[in-house]
Amino acid sequence: MVSRLCLLLILIFGPSLPAHANPWLRAESDHYIVHAQMEDSELRALMQTIEDFDRVLNGLLPGETWHGRKPEFFLIPNPRRIARVVDFGATAVCENHAELPVAYALYAPDAAGQPDPGEIFYCLTQFHLGNAFFRPKPMWTSAGLSHYFATAVRSDKPESEGVFIIGQPRRLSPVSGITRQALAEALRVRFRHRTEEEYARFLDVSRALASPLLLEQRFAGVLDRYVDAYARGRDMEDAARELGDLDALAQELARRRVVAPVRRVKVDPPATYRVTIRPMRRDEIAVIDLRFERLLETRLKSTARDLREVTADHPDSALVWYEFAAAEYARVQHSDFGGRPVFRGFGFSNGELIVMANPYSDAEAWRAVNRALAIDPDLESAQRLKAEIMLARLVREGNPDDPPSYDEVRALLKKQARNPERHPLAAALYHQTYIEQGRTPPLAAQKQLERAFLHNAGVGDFRYAQATALSRRGEKEMARGLLISMLNDPAFSAAAWRALEVTQ
Repeated sequence: MVSRLCLLLILIFGPSLPAHANPWLRAESDHYIVHAQMEDSELRALMQTIEDFDRVLNGLLPGETWHGRKPEFFLIPNPRRIARVVDFGATAVCENHAELPVAYALYAPDAAGQPDPGEIFYCLTQFHLGNAFFRPKPMWTSAGLSHYFATAVRSDKPESEGVFIIGQPRRLSPVSGITRQALAEALRVRFRHRTEEEYARFLDVSRALASPLLLEQRFAGVLDRYVDAYARGRDMEDAARELGDLDALAQELARRRVVAPVRRVKVDPPATYRVTIRPMRRDEIAVIDLRFERLLETRLKSTARDLREVTADHPDSALVWYEFAAAEYARVQHSDFGGRPVFRGFGFSNGELIVMANPYSDAEAWRAVNRALAIDPDLESAQRLKAEIMLARLVREGNPDDPPSYDEVRALLKKQARNPERHPLAAALYHQTYIEQGRTPPLAAQKQLERAFLHNAGVGDFRYAQATALSRRGEKEMARGLLISMLNDPAFSAAAWRALEVTQ
């Protein structure tokens, strides 16, 4: 999870914002989905801006691959709502989840009364950095560059049509107190800070460090060498040596009056994107905040309880029953593994199963997911979740000699797995059914998992699944490379070390 801190205290602690008069709409373009309360024409214009900014990112930071899934944005004018969902003061949260890439972002007027897409640009950059490149990046790099690109504004001058201006001094204030210690502390960060003040300081220092390294010619190659060292498993302090003398770098950054060069980028040739818009249903609106709580695992027990209450208000909604089932199943996984498991608890992570006196039953999740499918048999998310629950039950029972049961799991996943770019989790689980059954996955399943990873490279679960699949097939060098690239990721480092031990 990546969040952006809200420093606009007047927005947080000031008077409540009035209820929004516009209905919730869902807009979909070539690469993105946006949910927001605004007029149709305003939403269409925003979708055009988002797609144009996507071209800006690909122009300045050409990707090595392309996104397999469309990130979904939910936009609101009140940061307090985001802060409650995240349980942290933030104006944007961007989660590149195995289930879907999703962002909750503030979209409100700026000081001049104009809608400010800065938080949207922040998350667009996060998704681009995560999914368009194969090498993982440390927190300060992703946060700093996203913070810089979030300053972008679209020129409203007729002679500058299609031009984005990034890094204007009035939107990118200098950072005080940059010292060697401040840089060293930012370079070591692997977890979000406990307080908003600490996190705000980290974002400022990261932005002051990352943007010059990316944009200025005299630093050419430095950031690339650093990221390469990080992805090759060198520890954080050792990788930082690629940045050179931190004392000299800190002194140079501290003297700056301008944080980073201003970039003017023209979207050329211009293109008009097709956008489809529809009103959101009542059940879709009812689960917005609870879906984010579930994906972020902010408060598992209360989220599941609240979703149960929503099923009473929307008893005929397959979506609501699915969300309740998914929340219940997250509690099952946390009970089994003592926290969020790596790759849903499958693969080499099986050795970490924690036997508890009173494990949380999957009965409620099972009942709810079947209720969802009874209402809508074609609901893909519910099909995938039911298959996952069934596979976990088979693994617990330890009976790989039950082909009909494994075939039933694969039947639920097969259609989605054929489109692994869009449904990477289904493709990964489909491949895993053969592993858990003790069979060699067919070539088609192997290729599907590979495509799932290649086009969703920023999701650790898919990187880990592909690495362990390569290891089992004897492709040790490639497997080791992927596993080593995860050693600096606190969520996967322990599992990566375990997998490396058997990948010799």
